Amino acid sequence: MQKIEKWRIKELALILNQLVQLLKAGNNQEWASVFSHYYHETQQIIHKDHFDWETLRKLVQNIKNCFEGAYSFSGLVLCEEDSGEIKELNKEFFQKRARLFEILLHMEEQGSVYVH
Repeated sequence: MQKIEKWRIKELALILNQLVQLLKAGNNQEWASVFSHYYHETQQIIHKDHFDWETLRKLVQNIKNCFEGAYSFSGLVLCEEDSGEIKELNKEFFQKRARLFEILLHMEEQGSVYVH
């Protein structure tokens, strides 16, 4: 049996919040709203007195679902412009998106024990 540590859930929340800010900066309010919702769900999990693995499992699955399909989050480019600022924004976005996916996979693999 593996463990989900609280810092890992906090890391998930941090990445989600950073993605929200990047999505807003890239004028993608729809995806920003989706990930803002996930960020708030993560905050609720962190602040509960009793860890609820099932809630976290569902959240992880819901976020992973965003990476599937023809119009998925995995194919999103924030801006198509060619300015240096836009390239940096997209680069940071791609890095955060990849890190989010790594965190989700790790959490999925970890099982159901929560360590404070």
